Amino acid sequence: MSIDINQVAIDCMRAINDKIKNLKRLNIIVAGKTGVGKSTLINSIFREELAETGIGKPITKHMKTLSKPDFPLTIYDTKGLEMGNDVQAEVKKEIIQTIKDGVYSKDANRAIHCLWYCINAASDRIEDREIEWLRSFTEENKETQVPVIIVLTKSFSKKTAEEFRNYIDNLNLNVEQIVVVLAKDYEIDDDY
Repeated sequence: MSIDINQVAIDCMRAINDKIKNLKRLNIIVAGKTGVGKSTLINSIFREELAETGIGKPITKHMKTLSKPDFPLTIYDTKGLEMGNDVQAEVKKEIIQTIKDGVYSKDANRAIHCLWYCINAASDRIEDREIEWLRSFTEENKETQVPVIIVLTKSFSKKTAEEFRNYIDNLNLNVEQIVVVLAKDYEIDDDY
């Protein structure tokens, strides 16, 4: 019995394309510390103010589901990861449960397809607690294998953001990708 490798490849591509055609909704969880620009990123993606933004105190208190009619994307906006271990554990538990709920539903349109972990690139810092959180999350997430993408927000300087991206890449955090973004135009005051 011989196997036609070309036919196997064609059959695999057909199966993949069928799955993609049946996917009507992409679901992304957005996480990160308070004030890193999660809500601004979300609003930029939707091109509409769906996530409340603010200066000072944290705005998002619990995970919120954000979507628009006729837009094939749902974003789960999480509470900011404050410095306390209790809040970090609470947010991680909520994320893991949301992922598991999607998996157990056996509906690709309810499954979580990736997690964006946001870090403020302008700060040039990733704290030890963030590294620990990411490592712990990816370990707990092994079963469901939801890809984690680090999003460097507030990337005002491409050069600095690229250097920071390389630094984080060298930490070997078991993430799918590290991307650099500037979700909102940055205005420079003439008064400076």
